[in-house]
Amino acid sequence: MIFYREKQLQKKAFKILFPILLVFFNSIILNPISALTEKQEELISINDIQPGMKGIGKTVFSGIKIEEFAVEVIDIIQGSEVSYPYILVKLSGDRIDNNGGISAGMSGSPVYFEGKLAGAISHAWELSQHNLCLITPIHVMLTLFDYIDQGKQDRTSNPVIEDSTVSISMPFTGIFKKDLLDLMTHQTADDPSLKNNHQLIIDFQKIQTPLLANGFKGRAGEYVKNTLRRFGINLIQNISEYQDNDKELNISQTTQKVQPGSAIGVQLSMGDVSVMGIGTATYCQDNYVLAFGHPFLHHGSVSYLFSAVYIYHSFPNIVMPFKIGSAYQLLGEVIQDRNAGILARVNKFPGIVSCKITVNDLDQNIKKNSGVKVVPQKEIVQSIVPALLMQSMDNTLDRIGQGTANIKFGFRNAHTGEILYYENVFFSENDIAIEASRDLNTLFDLLYYNFCEKIDLNEITIEVAIQEQNRSAFIKEAKLNAKDYYPGDSLEAQITITPFRLADEQKVANIKLPEDISAGSAVLIVRGGSSQEQVSEKTISQDKQDYLLKDWSGIETYLEKKEKNNQIIVELILFNENEKTDLSERAEKDNPKDDLKVILDSDFVVDGYHEIFLNIKNKNENETE
Repeated sequence: MIFYREKQLQKKAFKILFPILLVFFNSIILNPISALTEKQEELISINDIQPGMKGIGKTVFSGIKIEEFAVEVIDIIQGSEVSYPYILVKLSGDRIDNNGGISAGMSGSPVYFEGKLAGAISHAWELSQHNLCLITPIHVMLTLFDYIDQGKQDRTSNPVIEDSTVSISMPFTGIFKKDLLDLMTHQTADDPSLKNNHQLIIDFQKIQTPLLANGFKGRAGEYVKNTLRRFGINLIQNISEYQDNDKELNISQTTQKVQPGSAIGVQLSMGDVSVMGIGTATYCQDNYVLAFGHPFLHHGSVSYLFSAVYIYHSFPNIVMPFKIGSAYQLLGEVIQDRNAGILARVNKFPGIVSCKITVNDLDQNIKKNSGVKVVPQKEIVQSIVPALLMQSMDNTLDRIGQGTANIKFGFRNAHTGEILYYENVFFSENDIAIEASRDLNTLFDLLYYNFCEKIDLNEITIEVAIQEQNRSAFIKEAKLNAKDYYPGDSLEAQITITPFRLADEQKVANIKLPEDISAGSAVLIVRGGSSQEQVSEKTISQDKQDYLLKDWSGIETYLEKKEKNNQIIVELILFNENEKTDLSERAEKDNPKDDLKVILDSDFVVDGYHEIFLNIKNKNENETE
């Protein structure tokens, strides 16, 4: 557990050291060297590894210096209970002891026996003293290269994360029993259930990749934590307060040397808010790097930012110590995220979704801008962008509470350059920041999950203008100019709305009845765009095929017609048996109900719901009368 005083000391130390580190980093960046080590690693087969063998591991404990630690083989774990053989080892050395054992962030640390690479540290036993771990064999990790020529495949649904636990059964007798008792915590060793068993079931968990967050505060941070938690990764607030907000991706920048043991980062976003996972490089070949020895988010073919990382410190923790650090140079792109680890390609960079947000507090005359660049994974975009929008509004308003917000969205198509615009108005008595964010995920769903066309975004713009004033109104009354109508008549609805603490306003809606309309009963529905009134399928036209929109232009047309909160919707619903009510049948007739629907704009967020029943008579009835 990190205590408050320790946090403060770390922040002060960082503020003192950061200018020095910045000069150091700039000197590295200005002196180009090759991206990868030129020496090809020699590999050792798992069949040549025996219990008792001693070797070394490599990782970064602080800064960018690669250091070694001692490794001893306990056994080779194989059988039906594991996907492939693992090497069970014990780590030792001053650096391991001083840091409290294996740290989250050591995933991928290469281990060598007889000077040859055996694999990567990947799983740890949390009930031990943090020095027992499993090694994923390098020959298993090399299978990630098989995916390079297969191309990226779209994922149309959320990934299913496999069990991150490797359970092994070990004999709890003799010398091995004594060795395990020495390595286990006192609480575990005193467990009476162990004393009568000859087998010990040990659950090794994959070493959690610390997902470090910079820039997120308060409830925005909680939002990101909750949405990313489904990936099995915990978010940790980084101590670094430095953010280079204006820095653009520079793909011509010469990358730094990456070698086995280097600290590397997998970035999901960068800018005013950043999210990054820290690990260790295991193996380098040509322009590719293998790392982690276990999945990051387990998304298969991916496109994440791959960076060089400076490690500040390894913090102690009850469950497992963890490293914290900051990315100081972009290296390339993570292209595979599989069970055996991640595969990155240097000097080639991913497409990025750039998001720019402007929030204008009209009452205080304060305008603030924020921005983030997010990897083009829809789940990540849908987590980070709404959180930044919420935080941007909270930071500008410096309060949580009532407000009316006008919000404008722009989404740029990465392939065509077309921009789709959408605008809406919101009011909330309690929390305008939450209310104004409601449309965003719906828009993401339409764009990312529609069935007919894959849509990639490369830019999102959001403009929000907020005032504390209550700009809501309620539909007070709706009247018709008659009760009975005939085909061809004009139906006139007189609508009274009452704005909050302002004088009533009058609105008029006219609907022209078709000449071929059938006689029968009907109802005129008058409702506000923000009304939550629940009505049946037969009383209001609803499009249940939002995600079957054919293409970008189909989504654009849909959003142009989409009802807004500041509108008054007036719609005539027919109940006679001659009229088709099935939605699919209505579509065949180009939705004739559009002719019986009028939308009126207003300056308020409108609520309220009214129904007026009327009759439509045959023309011969009129002549008879």
